[in-house]
Amino acid sequence: MTLAELFRQSLSFARRHFWRIAFLGLLCAVAALYAALNIERLYKSSAQLMIERPATNPIEEENPTFPAIGTSYVDGQILVIQADDTLLKVVEKADLTSEPFFQSKPPNIVELAIRYIKQLVPSDHQTGRGPLPEGAPDPAALSARKALDDALSVSREGDTNVITIDIRANSPKLAHRVTEAVVATYVDLRISQRRADALQMSDWIDARAEELRQEVELAEKSVTDFRVKHGLIGEADGASLSDQQITELNAELVRARGELALKRAAFERAQTLLEAGGDILNLPEVQSSEILTELRQQLFQVELRERDLSATSRGDNARLEQVRQTRAAIERQIDRQVRRIVNVLGNEVETLENRARLLGEALLRASGQSKIEIRNNVDLQQLERVAEAYRLRYQRYLDNAGLAEELSSFSTSGTQVVTSATTPLEPVYPPVKVFVILGFVFGAMIAVLWGLAREALDTTFRTVAQIESALGVQILVQLPKLDKRQAIPEIIEAEPLSPFTETVAALRYSVSADHNDDGTAPVIYLASTAPFEGKTSIAAALATSGSVAGQKVLLIDGDLRRAGLSELYGLDEETGLADILQGADWQPSTDVEDGVLDVLPAGILTDMPINALESPKLSEFLQQARQDYDLIVIDGPPAANVADCAILSRHSDRILFAVRWGQTQIDGARRALTRLSRKKLAGVVLNFSELNEDPWLGETYRLYSRSGAGAGRRARGGKVTSISDWGRRA
Repeated sequence: MTLAELFRQSLSFARRHFWRIAFLGLLCAVAALYAALNIERLYKSSAQLMIERPATNPIEEENPTFPAIGTSYVDGQILVIQADDTLLKVVEKADLTSEPFFQSKPPNIVELAIRYIKQLVPSDHQTGRGPLPEGAPDPAALSARKALDDALSVSREGDTNVITIDIRANSPKLAHRVTEAVVATYVDLRISQRRADALQMSDWIDARAEELRQEVELAEKSVTDFRVKHGLIGEADGASLSDQQITELNAELVRARGELALKRAAFERAQTLLEAGGDILNLPEVQSSEILTELRQQLFQVELRERDLSATSRGDNARLEQVRQTRAAIERQIDRQVRRIVNVLGNEVETLENRARLLGEALLRASGQSKIEIRNNVDLQQLERVAEAYRLRYQRYLDNAGLAEELSSFSTSGTQVVTSATTPLEPVYPPVKVFVILGFVFGAMIAVLWGLAREALDTTFRTVAQIESALGVQILVQLPKLDKRQAIPEIIEAEPLSPFTETVAALRYSVSADHNDDGTAPVIYLASTAPFEGKTSIAAALATSGSVAGQKVLLIDGDLRRAGLSELYGLDEETGLADILQGADWQPSTDVEDGVLDVLPAGILTDMPINALESPKLSEFLQQARQDYDLIVIDGPPAANVADCAILSRHSDRILFAVRWGQTQIDGARRALTRLSRKKLAGVVLNFSELNEDPWLGETYRLYSRSGAGAGRRARGGKVTSISDWGRRA
């Protein structure tokens, strides 16, 4: 099944059961509205709290530096709020035992029945009941606690440490008061717990501080005894003279060795430059000499004069020669001064080496003190370090003990009220709109399920596709259902443009068009599965349609058992087909006017109609009628009467099988068709159908009907006569 087909079938199902769905939906919506208006209204008050780690001292309260709390901590606090002990404190604080809303309601009939059944069944718990233990809550408090637990809702806002507390009650003031009581109880509980923790910490610190004080006293006594025993009372800092000398000599030796390394490096570099002929003037010691600076300045000036004289005089100039001698003398002075500086560096290196050697010897002498003195100093220092460690720990515990005493009087809960308890203005329950919508949806679902169940259990025909699939016969037309103001066959003349009239005309044309053109009238036989399926009405409408169209039509009531057609036209007591078959004389109407409808009633019914139908007079009668009329329509008995149906269908040209929508049984129709000739079967007429089953056809009919609404009633084109109006054959 394609999606389009599924959609079409769903839409068709909705059209078929529209009024049932609408009725049940509206009925349930009204019931839900009534229930919502009579249910006790509840108002919700909310408050928001920010949960934080409680501060350990007032400094943390003013400057919080602790990390953000985790999810588990906030979830744990939610459980604390919802705990039974907390709720009992709220019941006591808000005096909820005096509030009817928080007390148990009278049991209903079902609860009373359950209690009665429990009383009939013996139980060990019942035999062991006794008085409540001392300090246990009374039944009123327990009932209020249970009602408060049902009315309380605590949730976390996302991933934050903010929680929302909701309380529902039957009045805004009560909801607001209980919400405030829950917040106050939780804050007081946090403060009380904080104080209890601080007192417990203070007691533990006091005990530990006393132990440390005793350990400090023992350590200090050990230091004093050691000093007295080894004569170290005057050395308050615990260091001997030898230690001081060694420290000073070490420092001096380090400085001497550092200077020696620098001077030796400078001396070795100077010697390398002298031996390699490098520019020794670049040495820092040489550049820092004032004498060399002056000599180099003089040399620069002499070189300038020599350059000027060389450019302006010849080579044998005495003045130029004098300048050159002066330059050579200055260079010799610079060389001597450089060598003197290098010699000074060598002397300084030698002096620093001697000094380092002397300091090393002095250090060795100072280190030659008694090993006993050194060991005593080390032991004394160890004892003093132990005593100092005990003093520091003891001081820290004393500080914490004072802090614990301060915390015991420092009230902080670690809870911040973000939003105070709100006062509700409108009830949150029951949601009237939601109740109405859900009621309508519930009713519609019941109607849909009801319709599905009916169609699943329905064994009648509901759709054209169902008929064609089950019977293997095509549908010729669908005759629409008429309203109570319309009657058959009067509607054919009264409303010529109605859907019913147009459909009957189309049916008449389709069954008459393929008849042999031999100048005789076709005999159309109407059959059905069972009575009350509209076969008689279809026959009357078909005959009336031919009469209105100007044909000369003979309508025969072939049901000699019920004579429904005779009753329709009020010809019950008239002579008819049964009389003709039994030998009564007859002759066709002498009226040659077109548009005549002659009705032949069933006649005087007999106990054995099959004997009358087997008479050869039936064939003679129909043969004569074919010559005298343009169309012959036979309203036969249902196919359940096997013999009657078989005889009449054998004398007919075309057979129309009537099926009533929603009434004809599928299995019965299958069995009925087996008793009819398939060669003569023109098709199925679906009677009493909904045009909505075929949306395009129904809309077309409605548009066409409106277009001809002004045509009015058509004048009767034919007249109805009976066999009594005919002439008698001699």
